[in-house]
Amino acid sequence: MTQHRIEWIQVTRMASGMDLRIAAHVLEGSRPGPTVGITASIHGDELPGTEVCRRVVEAAKQMEIAGRLVVIPVCNPPAFEAFTRNTPTDMLNLNRVFPGTADSWLSELIARSLVEYLEPRLEALLDLHAGGSAPTVDYVYINTDEELSRAFLFPTMYRASGTGPSYSGTLTGVFKHRPVAVAEIGGGGQLDPVYLRRGFEGVMNGLRHLGVVPGLKTPAPEQVVLNKMAIVRPRYGGVLHPEVTAERLGEVVPGGTLLGRVLDSQTFELLEEFRAPFEQTRLVLVRNTLTKVHAGDYAYMLGDMSSAEVLPAQ
Repeated sequence: MTQHRIEWIQVTRMASGMDLRIAAHVLEGSRPGPTVGITASIHGDELPGTEVCRRVVEAAKQMEIAGRLVVIPVCNPPAFEAFTRNTPTDMLNLNRVFPGTADSWLSELIARSLVEYLEPRLEALLDLHAGGSAPTVDYVYINTDEELSRAFLFPTMYRASGTGPSYSGTLTGVFKHRPVAVAEIGGGGQLDPVYLRRGFEGVMNGLRHLGVVPGLKTPAPEQVVLNKMAIVRPRYGGVLHPEVTAERLGEVVPGGTLLGRVLDSQTFELLEEFRAPFEQTRLVLVRNTLTKVHAGDYAYMLGDMSSAEVLPAQ
């Protein structure tokens, strides 16, 4: 039977006198196999990945897995506690400072502690993200293993070598020569039952693909791979009034379609309108409900279908 234990990654002592440490759930199978890591809440406001980790740990404990799972449900405890994207003590984005250092900002120290623990152990990594406290998102990156990304069964994927969001300093960048998948699962408190179920099923199918979880892998459906994606950010702070909802994620809308408006919170002046930028625009991230926005926030992520690939069902 699968054995389960918690190992603690010691990071530092906080100003309060409390220890900053990170829990790693280690599940040991009775059969040989790879060591696979699952990480979540690198950004502290991305709760769905943490819940998916819990469900995976509970399921794996009841199975005869092969190899080993290393599951870290909260990679950034200070940001998780404050429910913020960035580490509150230094306001750095943890997923831009890997592999980190031991003699700089707290975020750098957290990154270094995670890398020192994970890098010698893992043969593959599944990194779980979400839209954060307000946006809802739905896609999987294709990084180093297209078949692993397809195994998540999400309808939309993005090729990391394409035109669009591609960042240095990520945790997955440390594992660029090993199988890696990054899933962006829901968020914003919208459609949680749908995305938690899909996130759990996607991770479990990815683990079947890697040979950790018993059973046959579910074949991938027809999936769209975006090679060009635009991030749309407000130029003005205010209140964003949405015109498209999270239920429409994955839908293709014509260029010029109104996506939302930003109004001044006090004068109600119309400050900005957002419209679909491509002739055929695929909705990847939206703000589903009335939300406050700052200039520069994530408002929309939008795919250009003119350069997209359609992968047939397997």
